[in-house]
Amino acid sequence: MKTIFSFLFGFLLATAAVAQDTIRIDHAASHSMVPGAKVGDGYLVITNRGSEPDRLIGARAERAKTVQLHQMSMDNGIMTMRELKDGLAIPAGQTITLEPNYHLMFQDVVRPFQQGETIRAVLKFEKAGEITVDFAVGKIAGPLDDVGRGRGMDHAAMDMPGMDMNMNASGPPPEEAIPETLKTMFETPDKPLTILPVVIRNDWAIAGWQQDGRGGRALLNKGHHGWSVFLCSGDGIRQAAALEKAGLSADDANALAADLAEAEAGLDPKILATFASFEGTVMIAGEAGGAGRGGHEGHGQ
Repeated sequence: MKTIFSFLFGFLLATAAVAQDTIRIDHAASHSMVPGAKVGDGYLVITNRGSEPDRLIGARAERAKTVQLHQMSMDNGIMTMRELKDGLAIPAGQTITLEPNYHLMFQDVVRPFQQGETIRAVLKFEKAGEITVDFAVGKIAGPLDDVGRGRGMDHAAMDMPGMDMNMNASGPPPEEAIPETLKTMFETPDKPLTILPVVIRNDWAIAGWQQDGRGGRALLNKGHHGWSVFLCSGDGIRQAAALEKAGLSADDANALAADLAEAEAGLDPKILATFASFEGTVMIAGEAGGAGRGGHEGHGQ
């Protein structure tokens, strides 16, 4: 579990149920997305009330070029994500919750999802046929209970060891503490983690990372227990507007974006391409994500 890709999102909220003769859909939800993000998430609960098994075999939505069903699994210590091209079996009389190991991915989203709106999609089942579902878009981070679900996943339960690491006021300076935090969380002997550059503005920081041929940028926040990862993204957090959406003040967002641009100006273009290869935005559960800060209104890895 110790790689950057080990943490992916999975939170639900309540929406009106969609029911057909055998297939019932509840709690269809999606996180809002930062500006520039092209990939959105989708979660739902599927109940097969019939006497025969069925299978979710496809989906489409006007706001996305394609909608795919993905599964997350462990592969040699790395959390990987793959498309389920053969669909997902829904056994007779059972309920399947698409969180967090299964989820829909809205690819090449036309306009980033905004909190408060609904995203209409059509799910295709092998036997039940097509069912239209409205995904309620919630906050960019954290539990989505406040928009009506009432039984969302416990955000604290998503905390992982090492999320808030030994960085109190008397600890090492941020330039040392932030790489140490990321390495403690994600580095393994066979998969070293390179952290460069690191830019800091007040209680917020952005760190570029590379590992095992992959890369991206991590947005970190300093709380009572030190630095913790708030989200992981690619080019989605280079702009001040995206940082404001993530919860930074306008001043901090503008300053951090400018500092990042200056720090990355001299990097090899291949490194920048690695950072950009991280698609969308992955929210990380932790102190920052659970604080309920203003400005989260309105993600999508």
